[in-house]
Amino acid sequence: MKVADLATGVALGGRFRLVRLLGRGSYGDVWLADSLADPGLPPKVAVKVYLQNQQNRALRVLLEEAAIAKGFDHDRLVRVFGAERIDGLVVMWMEYVEGPTLLERLGNEDQPRLVTLEDSLAWLRDIAEGLAYLHVLEPPVAHGDLKLDNVLLPPGGGARLLDFGQTRPIEDRFVETDGTGALPYMAPEILGTAVDGQGRRYVASDIYACGVIAYRFLTGRFPRRTLAEVMNLTPFPRPMEINPSVPAPLDALVMRCLEKRPDRRYATGAELLAAVEGLQARLMEQTLPVTAPARPPAATVSLATDLERLAKDLIAQGRGEEAVDRLEEALRRMSTTPNLLFIYAAAARAVNKLDVAHLVYQRIIQWLRAQGAEPVALQGAMEGRSELDVRLKHYEEAADGYAWLAEQWPEKRWYRFRAGVTLGLAGRYPEAATVLQALHESAPPSAVVCAKLGFVHRQLGMFDLAIQFFNEALMLEAHEPVALSQMAEIRAIQGRMDKAEEYLGRLEQVDGAEEEVRRLRRKLGR
Repeated sequence: MKVADLATGVALGGRFRLVRLLGRGSYGDVWLADSLADPGLPPKVAVKVYLQNQQNRALRVLLEEAAIAKGFDHDRLVRVFGAERIDGLVVMWMEYVEGPTLLERLGNEDQPRLVTLEDSLAWLRDIAEGLAYLHVLEPPVAHGDLKLDNVLLPPGGGARLLDFGQTRPIEDRFVETDGTGALPYMAPEILGTAVDGQGRRYVASDIYACGVIAYRFLTGRFPRRTLAEVMNLTPFPRPMEINPSVPAPLDALVMRCLEKRPDRRYATGAELLAAVEGLQARLMEQTLPVTAPARPPAATVSLATDLERLAKDLIAQGRGEEAVDRLEEALRRMSTTPNLLFIYAAAARAVNKLDVAHLVYQRIIQWLRAQGAEPVALQGAMEGRSELDVRLKHYEEAADGYAWLAEQWPEKRWYRFRAGVTLGLAGRYPEAATVLQALHESAPPSAVVCAKLGFVHRQLGMFDLAIQFFNEALMLEAHEPVALSQMAEIRAIQGRMDKAEEYLGRLEQVDGAEEEVRRLRRKLGR
């Protein structure tokens, strides 16, 4: 049986009858199903059918993780009953729990819904209780994918955690990780930005994710909202600076959860649970409005503030070079590091003055190198300049910049991935293939890496290998846009228009792919 054959009424191995589709994610579809053969199961269960086929090397990892989750038994966790191959498909079956997710309850960042202090503390307590159970197992276990959509709010009350797709046992308090997980919730150590070496997931990484969730329902926004902010550990305002009605003790609790270093957070879910329960006893029955993100109150005007305002004014007037010169003069006068130039580069990017921002990063790099700075001091400026090189289509320069970053920090997969992508954009396809293949072989498979490998091999005329990588990408992520677009083109070239139309139809379901859909339609003569 194939995933495409699944529909209401279909029976899986005589064990489950599919009732209706509950949701669709990057790893599989979740169905409500009738339990047909096991009297030990509830009449209704949730069945997750993974998209990987039997040859995919991610399959073994998924089954191992399901086996770990099967042993969990706690009121704050959705029960996982089992997982195995059924009719050729990889299937996990679990407890069916009605109710919205916490994300659905809170609404999006544009229109966050009001919550009370009582609800906020109750949700935080329930999440901490679930984590406390996981963290005291032997060995301790990290949930690994804690986020708003993985917290259910059943009608009877009490938040429950689900989706243990990234769950790992923690040996010696950490495991190696490939950085999978939802970006805003990912702790610095997972991305390799807070500790030396490869990204590592501690039980305290769950505490960080819990802090992100609490920050979101207290302020209506995430602490770090973009890839650049997450990767660069951009500072963010405290919850009470955005929402003054947040009590100071709760503000302090959330900020401790969000500490950059794992050893400065609550050590386990049990420690966090004790702190939350202590707050609950003191802070109850207060209405706590959650508003859209607001600018924190202005600090006392300083020289740095004046210079930043001056720089923005000069940008608005089209006098970017003059702004850079004025900041350089200030730097010489203040005998300090080029922090103000970093501020200005961010400001220039914010108003889409990319050429000016690129110039600022270049000046920072020149200044630091003239001072004999170590590579770590150059890292932020090199990241900024390389990213802007991509946006400005300076692909050769971008490839060289990311290659330098990858050489200095080979453990950071992001740098290696960007190096491979920009080499491809620069037309250096053999080099791109080498970099991306090494990345592909060094960690669990990634849909986006497979798609890029497929694209590079297509440019090299290696169509069979390209198709192999595109298919692997689509097994990992059924709506990976690059793979869908490329497979549509390839099938059209082969004269298989029915298949080309099928891939186009799937691409039409991808948010943000409208321009590529229009291009592909023209190419297919539609």
